[in-house]
Amino acid sequence: MMMTMSAQRAIVGTKAPRSSSFAVTRRACAASAAHATKRMDRAVMFRTRATGDETPNVTVGPNCSIDDPSTCTLADLELMYVDALWNYYNGGKFTLNDEQYDRLREELNWQGSGFPTLRRYEIEFVQAAISYSRGEKIIDDDKYEELKRRVKAAGKRTEVTALLLYTKGKQLLDEAEFELLSKDMLKLGIDVGMRGATCTLSKTSPELESDTGSVLSMYAALGTAPLLIGLAPGILLGLVGVKLPAALSLGFAITIAAGLTYKLVNYTNLQNAEILKGQCPCCEMPIKQFFGGEKPLEEFEHKCQACGTQCVLNRPRKLIVTSGGLKST
Repeated sequence: MMMTMSAQRAIVGTKAPRSSSFAVTRRACAASAAHATKRMDRAVMFRTRATGDETPNVTVGPNCSIDDPSTCTLADLELMYVDALWNYYNGGKFTLNDEQYDRLREELNWQGSGFPTLRRYEIEFVQAAISYSRGEKIIDDDKYEELKRRVKAAGKRTEVTALLLYTKGKQLLDEAEFELLSKDMLKLGIDVGMRGATCTLSKTSPELESDTGSVLSMYAALGTAPLLIGLAPGILLGLVGVKLPAALSLGFAITIAAGLTYKLVNYTNLQNAEILKGQCPCCEMPIKQFFGGEKPLEEFEHKCQACGTQCVLNRPRKLIVTSGGLKST
């Protein structure tokens, strides 16, 4: 289906008005392909491939539903948005109906997402890169090199390309092919992963909170064995008929427990313990980091196990001082 230039511009703007020409184009497309439009379920959106099988376009949180945006993180919403536009450019079909698309766009606006536009050449480049990684060619070498140059010259927009490469590469490539894709993209300065656009644009708090409860639980666990050792003499004497005053027995146990726990804490280098918790600036997974020892670190480089985002945790300021390559304020 052919689109006007104004319609193409409208589709990629999260702040486009509801009466934009794109809304008319979407409704016409939806009417002609009503049976191809599918609803978002609680985990993934699906699209029908040419072969007739179905594969997930993008994986979002297990509790995320487009019908209730409050169940989704900002990263989830941005991935849905990218996926809807990807499918439009890649065949002219929508995975969302008009109501769902408008709800998604409004929620992104309400949450202050500055998600960038999605351009056709970026999708063409991602399609070509994935095909090359599979040993196939859908465009000639000259066209591919031209797309490479455009992507490389795009600066900050390479983060959008990195996100597309990650989500589509994970769906369409096996592990070996995806690794080859990642290596080839690194040569262009593109670090394939989710820590691109969704990371730099998500509005997560940079603050870290002290988890005092976990610290107390840790010390209590360390002190359990020393306390039992301190109570043992009184218990043994009671078994043979020697009764000691309760205050004396308990005081002795506490003294022994305190001394042994202190030694144990120093031996395990757990003195000056502090546990800080926050959110990954990309995928919003919980962060929990221990600081301790004779001289606790002031900063710690944390790498998210879920999305690979690296950030620096500052203990004295209780802040995530870097996130997605940007300084937090």
